[in-house]
Amino acid sequence: MSTSRTYLALALLAAMPAAVQAQVEEQREAGFDVRREWMEQLRAYPFGEYTQNPVYAARAAAFGSPARAASGAASSVQVAPWRSVGPFGFQTSGFFGSSPNADGGRIRAIAIHPTNPSIVYAGSASGGVWRTTNGGATWTPLTDNQCSLNTGSIAIDPVNPNIVYVGTGEPAQSNGCGLLRSFDGGNSWTEINGAGVLAPVNGSQTTRAYRIRVAPSLAGTQNTSVVLYAANNGLHRSTNSGSAWTTVLTGFVSDVEFDPANDNIVWAARAGAGTTANGVYRSTDRGATWLQVYATGTTVQRISLAVSPVTPNSVWAVEVVSARMDKLVRLDGASATPTVLTAQGVYGGQSRLDFGAQGTYDLVLEVDPQDANTVILGGSRMYRSRNGGQSFSLIAYDLHVDWHAFEYAPSDPTVIVGGCDGGVHASYDRGNSWVSRNTNISVTQFYPGIAVHPTIPDFIAGGLQDNSSLWGFGSGFWTMSAPSGDGGWNAFSPTNSNVFWTTSYGTGFIVRVTRNPLGTSISQVQRGFNSTDRKAFLSPMIIDPLNSATLYYATYRLWRTVNEGAQWGILTADLTRGSGTITSLAVSPVDSRIIWVGTSDGNVQLSQDAGTTFTVVSSTLPNRAVTDIAPDVTVPGRAVITHSGTGTGHVYATDDFGVTWANLTGSLPDIPFNAVVMVPGTSRIFAAADVGIYESTDNGASWSAANQGFPNARVLDLVYQAATGNLYASTYGRGLWATTIVAGASVLRGDVNADGVVNAFDASLAQQALVGVLPASAPNPMPRADANCNGALDSGDVLSILQFAVGAASAALCVGKVQ
Repeated sequence: MSTSRTYLALALLAAMPAAVQAQVEEQREAGFDVRREWMEQLRAYPFGEYTQNPVYAARAAAFGSPARAASGAASSVQVAPWRSVGPFGFQTSGFFGSSPNADGGRIRAIAIHPTNPSIVYAGSASGGVWRTTNGGATWTPLTDNQCSLNTGSIAIDPVNPNIVYVGTGEPAQSNGCGLLRSFDGGNSWTEINGAGVLAPVNGSQTTRAYRIRVAPSLAGTQNTSVVLYAANNGLHRSTNSGSAWTTVLTGFVSDVEFDPANDNIVWAARAGAGTTANGVYRSTDRGATWLQVYATGTTVQRISLAVSPVTPNSVWAVEVVSARMDKLVRLDGASATPTVLTAQGVYGGQSRLDFGAQGTYDLVLEVDPQDANTVILGGSRMYRSRNGGQSFSLIAYDLHVDWHAFEYAPSDPTVIVGGCDGGVHASYDRGNSWVSRNTNISVTQFYPGIAVHPTIPDFIAGGLQDNSSLWGFGSGFWTMSAPSGDGGWNAFSPTNSNVFWTTSYGTGFIVRVTRNPLGTSISQVQRGFNSTDRKAFLSPMIIDPLNSATLYYATYRLWRTVNEGAQWGILTADLTRGSGTITSLAVSPVDSRIIWVGTSDGNVQLSQDAGTTFTVVSSTLPNRAVTDIAPDVTVPGRAVITHSGTGTGHVYATDDFGVTWANLTGSLPDIPFNAVVMVPGTSRIFAAADVGIYESTDNGASWSAANQGFPNARVLDLVYQAATGNLYASTYGRGLWATTIVAGASVLRGDVNADGVVNAFDASLAQQALVGVLPASAPNPMPRADANCNGALDSGDVLSILQFAVGAASAALCVGKVQ
């Protein structure tokens, strides 16, 4: 860690309460396999496996044409186009982030233009492919409406860079739909599943792309290039630029590379077979036939390869066993004579700075194209060898961990672009120093449990994959609210809008965050507890909408605090069917005694006595995981719920406390649904799914797709902000989105007391609100007190109101205007 970085980390630690400091040392991203299993099991229950056939059919209906084909009747109420609200880069701290560099979402693939290093393609884990033409200053999304946003590999044709190949399906994580091919630099795409070779029709099987390579000597054409596609279901070969495919090597092929001097020679890596078939294979006919030339052993899980133009007919291979780097070898010549490289320095130091134990998830190997002694090896951290792989030292140590992509610019090898769980980062001096390239690229993976500020538009708190919980203002400032690895559920206090709560994947990591309304600083107090309870990957946590001192936390049972977390107690026994966990939780905004609970094994339970007793109300509901419960804001007995999985209904409603349920699914697609919102005072319901968002204007009698401007991303949560009429959607891979569904009430900016005039008394009220002494009888100061329209209450608002009162306010401000 650099000296300045060390001082920054120490300062942040010193500023945190002692209870939080301990968590800084312990909280790290959960195991990637735990995250994947949680996502898949919710969708698979009660079956052992989840197939995606219905998802791809639904995608074709919701995103298949510019008009966005509707599911059911057309909406009679105008829904404004969705807009992205970021985050477009954010600040994290601690040992695993990139601060003061901006972080972003997980990047899985990088491809750099063959002659212009300013043109780069970045493939995100579940946010699609993005392109920059100015070295990362700005980015453009290219595949928002394609069959899958899960990206594994990108290849640019080395002769005609307008030809771009994208392999979908994220390695070790999420399925894809085959190949995306563009002949115009990514502006338009053709989806190709190779007649079931790359991806079975409708994506019914796990298909994840690991590497695409184009034979240089036959490149540059739209119909005769040789392309190789390494995936978890084999190595596939095309001789007509990707139009048709044959499988030339079966099993899990984790990498493939053409020899830089003679592309008749190709190397491929096969792993995970549990047999002697594991190892490195060599072809002498551009990949048509293969011969195993190096056996790794039966336990190797993944292999990555690297070649360099200065060492033709040689290949480096890194082997992963038990998720750790096990061996680094160089294979030379036609006989693939192995030389084991000692790779000293990758392990043995601080565990926070070593290669880690996620090698099946994060793995990078590259050799400098002009110096074969310079070898780059990446896992959790990244390392560089100056002696051909015998010893390594840490590089990029002040950037985010978990490296997945690393590419030298073909025309200028001093330029390197890499991808990790913290986004895109670039080096312009062969890896000695690094800068963030995460501005204007929004590929964060939000989890369920986002929260929106009661009055300030686009002020949101939410939990992310491997980037803690964040809070921020739409396209503006975003930063970490608590150092929590994978962030979890969040909630704003109903009585103090500058207080919100955040959680992590670990049971009991609960932090009370207080925001300073005068700036962007926060204070944190950990209010968690220790528990070994059976729990979901992310345990729901909510705050009583009528009592800010009462919060609930869910494992397989409910915990409750009635004093803002000073003490927590067990409230209930097991509320699941015996082996599940609680996945959805809600308290009625009408009556705090009414508590709804939904579980991963299909239970819905209701309490009408503040949790003293619970009754199962799901006997007529599908045996599917319950993903969301939305109580009505005025009718105590009414609620709407959503179910995951396939083969049954997905949206149900009750008006009598769960005694009876109405199936509202109707024409909705048979895909997992994850969230639901009822718009207060209307008959409108919005439901979010693994594909798209759907709207009903008649209390669920009919539905239409509400996806104008929205990407083909998995939507995990919906939140409605009554003060503005905004609906917010959090996606797993394309950040946060918003649309205005109800026109907000007009207010006179600067008129804090709502008496119809703006005067010095309003300035006094705004100032009192800033220091926390606003009279209890005073109206909510926001949004009226936001006189400079920057989305926050600050000293500038007080000055603006005073200036307006004496006739000196700038016309550029919104003070004195009705909005």
